[in-house]
Amino acid sequence: MKDLDKLNVRNIVRAPRSDVLVMLLGAAAVLAGCGGGGGDNSPPPVGTNPPPVPAPPPSPPPPPASTVPPQAATAIDLDDNHQVGVDHWPNGPTTTGGNGDTVQGIPCRPAPIETYHVHTHLSIFLNGEALSVPPRIGIVAPNGTQCIYDVHTHDKSGKIHVESTAEGMFTLGQLFAIWGQDLTDTNVADLTGNPITVYVTDDGVVTEAEGDWHDIELKSHREITVVVGTAISEIPNFTWSAH
Repeated sequence: MKDLDKLNVRNIVRAPRSDVLVMLLGAAAVLAGCGGGGGDNSPPPVGTNPPPVPAPPPSPPPPPASTVPPQAATAIDLDDNHQVGVDHWPNGPTTTGGNGDTVQGIPCRPAPIETYHVHTHLSIFLNGEALSVPPRIGIVAPNGTQCIYDVHTHDKSGKIHVESTAEGMFTLGQLFAIWGQDLTDTNVADLTGNPITVYVTDDGVVTEAEGDWHDIELKSHREITVVVGTAISEIPNFTWSAH
């Protein structure tokens, strides 16, 4: 390589100026071919970092909180048949209720027959205030002589009496028919213009009534609670010694 350099220098000295440039370029090419001063043009190594871990799917939303009020912890004894709620309706049935004629298959008897005798309690709330269920629904004297329907009330306690010749299916719809009042999702005994919800309580378990409210059975020690307007924080809890 040194001899080659000396030869090129001699040639450059002797050659014309135009040829000197050519020879210098050729020498540079030879040096590049011999590895002199050449850089490494290979691509950088590929990164070895793992791909990002995908984020876990979002957790499902929690179930909605129950809107069914609990039953009151303290039970109120109704053996004395005291009034529950404030007066709102007149006593007895309306003119369109049971006034001696058979109503939905229930006759008006001269005297009650207690072969089958149970009690259900009915509460009606209007914007958080309890209204008393009228007495003597189903106890009438259309011609001066008293008769009693198998479904009736005696007082303002809210207890609904079922007294019949045999066990059977007696319903809230029959009570309202004998009372002569509406029972719909927009009108309960002339209480209108507010949302209406009905709850049924059996053995301390409260459920919201679904389907046709007329079909709710009048069972022993069942609590039926009708809420019109403002919601209530708890379902009333009543007890009595008879069925």
